[in-house]
Amino acid sequence: MDLKIDELLAYTDEERAKWEGWFAEHGNEQLKLAVPMDVHPNVGTLILHCFWAELFYANWMRGDMLTQEQMKKIIEGLDAEHADQVFAFGRSSRAAMRDALSGYTEQDWEKRLEVEGPGFKLDGSSRKLIAHILVHEIRHWAQVAVMIRQHNLAPPGEHDLLFSTSFGPLLRKLQ
Repeated sequence: MDLKIDELLAYTDEERAKWEGWFAEHGNEQLKLAVPMDVHPNVGTLILHCFWAELFYANWMRGDMLTQEQMKKIIEGLDAEHADQVFAFGRSSRAAMRDALSGYTEQDWEKRLEVEGPGFKLDGSSRKLIAHILVHEIRHWAQVAVMIRQHNLAPPGEHDLLFSTSFGPLLRKLQ
């Protein structure tokens, strides 16, 4: 049995919703928490990084590569210290991803793509590249959870895949 991209999209949708609600409850100050030893100086910019990377990949899958200048303009218009802006951008990047993948055939999923930029070259099947960007986001949500815990706050709910409804019925912990 194969892991489906739709299942990973649904799982990351759940995670985004948990975090959006958490930041709405705890305020924008938590977005300013420092992320040590990372190119993204705080939690807000780390989350935006996930969302703009998704937008980049969504455009790439459509064959419409965003230039560095275009991405810079998009990011400059966002305030990483305001959860409503951060998560609104996340909703738009997810809509772009779902739109880009909506008509994919099995051949589209196996099509090889490559892009080269300053200091990197990406190459792989559409399936691998989309799986990568979703796992990339999952890893960064774990990093956000660590930053939150280090400030004596509890992250929102369960994050393990076992507790997600995206792969079938919700597993419940015994109290």
